[in-house]
Amino acid sequence: MTGNSSEIQARWLNWNDYSEMILGLRRHVFATEQGWGEEMVNHEKDPEGLHLGAMLNGEIIAVISAYLYEPGAPELSALELQKVDGLTVRIGKRVELAEHRGRHVSERIGTSMLRQICESLRPDRFFLLVRGQHRNLIDRYTRRNFVRHADIGSADDVRTVMTVEGEEAVEDFYFKNRALDKEPAPSGSRISVPSLVRFLVESGRGDVLAAERLGAENHYLEPLSIEAEMPRLTAQGRLMAAEQRSRLASTPFPSAPASLLDIGTGPGEYLAAVAREEPLAGYRVRGVEPSPQLLARARSSFPEITFREGTAYATGEADSSHDVITANFVFVHLRSPDLALLEMRRVLRPGGLLYVVDVNDDSFRGPDVIRRMIETHNRNYAGDRTFLTDLPGRAEQFGFEPVRRFSTTVRNTGGSQPAFGPDEIRIGRADAWGLLSFVRAQRGVEEVFKEAQDFYFGAECEMSLNIETQVYRSRPSRENGR
Repeated sequence: MTGNSSEIQARWLNWNDYSEMILGLRRHVFATEQGWGEEMVNHEKDPEGLHLGAMLNGEIIAVISAYLYEPGAPELSALELQKVDGLTVRIGKRVELAEHRGRHVSERIGTSMLRQICESLRPDRFFLLVRGQHRNLIDRYTRRNFVRHADIGSADDVRTVMTVEGEEAVEDFYFKNRALDKEPAPSGSRISVPSLVRFLVESGRGDVLAAERLGAENHYLEPLSIEAEMPRLTAQGRLMAAEQRSRLASTPFPSAPASLLDIGTGPGEYLAAVAREEPLAGYRVRGVEPSPQLLARARSSFPEITFREGTAYATGEADSSHDVITANFVFVHLRSPDLALLEMRRVLRPGGLLYVVDVNDDSFRGPDVIRRMIETHNRNYAGDRTFLTDLPGRAEQFGFEPVRRFSTTVRNTGGSQPAFGPDEIRIGRADAWGLLSFVRAQRGVEEVFKEAQDFYFGAECEMSLNIETQVYRSRPSRENGR
């Protein structure tokens, strides 16, 4: 079989439609090539498993499967795995045609599968089995953070159970797979894996998504003191409201009366400011915020606006109830942007606008020591501050089409007051560093933060970072095939 990797497409495979092709590939690799029996070809949970395939010219050239176990499943006890509170995921049946193994196709789609499972299902444990004939695989999986747990079975058919278990271990496992998934492919082209969230919803399995557990997490605020963070949040909100004035005026908002929902509204400063802008005059405006402290502050500061408790994954709003959704500095703090896009699509009316404002760390320009600080933070943070680079492709999968895209470069070359120019804001050096100051509280960043801060205030260096505004329209449901 021929073809270059740029032609390879990844696809989540419905078992009812692809079982013959999946079993045929497994049989070819496991039985014909490696001489194993039929027990290696089938798995009792295949019909309900997750199967991610790599397709070329209409054929599956590689596939990897994952099987989900609820707490207390008897299969886990048989493998000497103790009960955990949440989901357990077994990874297995990874195969690919011999002529494609030099491209590491199954490894690449497997990495993306693990990343997306972590983001949308939030399992408490992963495990896999290594048969005695393949002891060399133990070292390979150890390098991917699996730990040898137990040897089971007879001497003639010993199987090694390898696990990733425990909150810290699973979190590190996620970070590692996310970083690997972002690395350039050996061939120079990535295999784009579609959204697991969308696949599960469209196949009637949306109940396995961990919206409630994800909504209980607040990666941004957990390590911070809200009182200490309020001055920075307030300053950022005012700065962004001023920056957004021309962006709002250039966006084709629906005519009033209309309804706007602000997700992750924080203390309410930004929403109150943009609600006063002419393009939104006459709008019914409300905000959703998960933090009780920020919610209370928003309600007391802006009693004319309705605020309610809710998350980006579960707003509590009715289907098709809003004409505009705004998300200001929200996506970069989410573990599962796809789950948030699903919720936003549900709440927006057909033809409604999704208005996203966020930072994009891919745009950073400045000294290497500060870049290392930002990159270290991003490697150890459950949110993704480079997500806006991927947002156009991710949004399209949930029925959003692009309408407008703006970029504003924030530079540290200004004075005591912000200076606004075309697609540019210049602020003072101390204020610029203040926008990054939340980094110091994040896990694993303490030393590199101090190094970067000492360098910054000890040298006359320049740095800049882009704030992007991306606007999308929600297509009618029939255009989404839903």
